[in-house]
Amino acid sequence: MRRLESGMSVDNESFSDIVRYEHETISGTTIINSNVGSPIFSSCNLHHLVFDSCDLTNARFFAGSTIDHCTFIRSDLRSVGIARDEAVFNNCEFSSCDMRGMTLENAAFIDCTFDKCGFNDRILQAANIVNCSFTGKLVDITFEGNGKQKLIANFENCILDGVRFVGCDLTQCIPPKSKNHVYVEQVSARVKKALTKIDDAPNLSDDDRKVLLRGLRKLEHVEQYIFNTVHMKKIYGDVLVERFFSSLECDNA
Repeated sequence: MRRLESGMSVDNESFSDIVRYEHETISGTTIINSNVGSPIFSSCNLHHLVFDSCDLTNARFFAGSTIDHCTFIRSDLRSVGIARDEAVFNNCEFSSCDMRGMTLENAAFIDCTFDKCGFNDRILQAANIVNCSFTGKLVDITFEGNGKQKLIANFENCILDGVRFVGCDLTQCIPPKSKNHVYVEQVSARVKKALTKIDDAPNLSDDDRKVLLRGLRKLEHVEQYIFNTVHMKKIYGDVLVERFFSSLECDNA
C-alpha cells in the first residue's frame, strides 16, 4: 500500500488507510484516480502537489500545515477536516471539486482560485479569503467580517445565489459582470433615507411593507453590497424587488 512521498507520480493506486505525516515536506507529486485514504498532516508542508480525480474525503490538516501551489481537479474533498487556524492554502487551484462539508471556515486561502467548485451553505471568514478568485455558482454562502474587514475577492465570472455579506468591506471586491448582479455603495445612507419615506409609499400592502422594512433594516450597517436581482425576484417577486431598489434610489434592477 502506498504512502505520499515527494516526486511520485501514480495513477489508480491504493494508499494506506490511515497514515500520520508529522513535520514532513512533500513536493512534486502527482496523484490521479486514486483514493488517498485517511492521511493526517501535522505541521507539514505540501508543495506543488496535483490531485486529479482523487478521493480525499478523509484527509486531516493540523498544527500549522501549509499547502502551497497545489492543484485539486475533479476531486472529492467532502468532509476534509481542518483544525481552526491550523492550515494555510497559498496559490492553490481548485477545479470542479466537491467541497461540501469541508471545514473551509477554519483555513486561510491566499491567492487561490475556485473554479466551478461546490461548497454550498458555508460561512467563510473574510479575513481568511485573501485575493482569491471564484468562478461558477456560489449558493447560500456567507462571507463574514468584523464590521470593517476587507474581503479581497474576484467574483467577475461568478453567479451569487443567496450569497450574503456580513460585516464586510467590499471595496476591494470585483463584482460579477452579469447584468443580473447589482453592486451598490453607500448602502447605509441609502437605507436610512429609505426608512424615512417607506410609510408614505403608495400602493404598498401591509405585508409587502413589512417585508421591505425587514430587508432594508438588515442593511442598516452595510456600506457596500452585491445583489442578485434574479435570485431576489424568485423569492419576493418582480414588483417588490423593483420597489426595494427604487427605495435605495438604484435603477439597476
